[in-house]
Amino acid sequence: MSIQAFKDYYKNEKDTLNKKLELFNNNLVKEDNKLLKENLEYFKNLNSDGKLIRGSLVDLGYYLLKDNREYSTDLALAYEVFQTAILVHDDIIDRDSIRRGKETIHYTNYKKYNKYSNDSEELTNLSNSIALCMGDYGLYSANKIISRAYAKDKNLAKILDYFNDTVLYTIKGELLDVILPFQSKYTNLSSKELNDSIMDIYRLKTAHYTIIGPLSVGLILAGANSKKIKEITEFGLKVGIAFQIQDDILGIYSDQIGKVIGSDIKEFKQTILYSYITGTKYHNELMKYYGKDDLSEATIRKVRDLFEESGAHKYSTDLMNKYYDEASNVLNNNTWIDDNKKEILRGFVEYLRDRNK
Repeated sequence: MSIQAFKDYYKNEKDTLNKKLELFNNNLVKEDNKLLKENLEYFKNLNSDGKLIRGSLVDLGYYLLKDNREYSTDLALAYEVFQTAILVHDDIIDRDSIRRGKETIHYTNYKKYNKYSNDSEELTNLSNSIALCMGDYGLYSANKIISRAYAKDKNLAKILDYFNDTVLYTIKGELLDVILPFQSKYTNLSSKELNDSIMDIYRLKTAHYTIIGPLSVGLILAGANSKKIKEITEFGLKVGIAFQIQDDILGIYSDQIGKVIGSDIKEFKQTILYSYITGTKYHNELMKYYGKDDLSEATIRKVRDLFEESGAHKYSTDLMNKYYDEASNVLNNNTWIDDNKKEILRGFVEYLRDRNK
């Protein structure tokens, strides 16, 4: 069964990466200065206990062409450190207090320094600034891991170039994700403009960052040509869009997502669910709750009901499955991936499709 092939692969890679990550984290906090050390400890804490899916995909990308997977683990580690770093920034933007079931860095500092000052603005500026520095620290640490581990590799320049492109794609997607809710709330965006921007976010912020980037950078380390990268990009684009649609659905309907329940509602998150309901008779009712700070059970339940009654939930679920099915078809038509390794990729698609958080 395909899903078991991926689970077996994933378990092995996750165990290997966890050991690598633990070593990195322990070396990270070797500082004498107390202020530096405690914030590096916060980063270390956030940089632990992740799913390690993206790092495992780096190793899988390499494994599609080469069998010595241990060679790609430093690249996988770098990708995981990059992920933690970008999440630190994302938590500031989204004003989230919880990430991976733990307090976010900016929130930890806000609470810590609250005993010295009652000035909310001063505390917010301080805690956000510290978190920005820690996110930047993580981003450059990821680059350093790559440049040191593969200093003698002939593909180093290509790896760094592609890795940094992935970071830039992610930032572009995040930028759109920040601007679009404001524009949608206060300007007259056409339905096409709204949908196009949402799909750009899905492509840039999720597909490249979560699927295409890790698989492709692993392939580049293995010496893949542009044709292979293009084919894996087509596969990853469809998986990534499906994954983000699913994530948006879970952000409304799941109580197991590892962050504040209903935060997408508070943030006026622009999703396919939201765009489907705009212009319908349900939209005005939705606006009583969407984008508001009230995240009571009653509010969350009302938003869920509106997405259900309008057909937005069904539409989004059908679209998600369409993209997952198309990704599987791309894989079926592939001619250069070994059948056993292709089975792992098939299992990955089904693993994502079956998740509930």
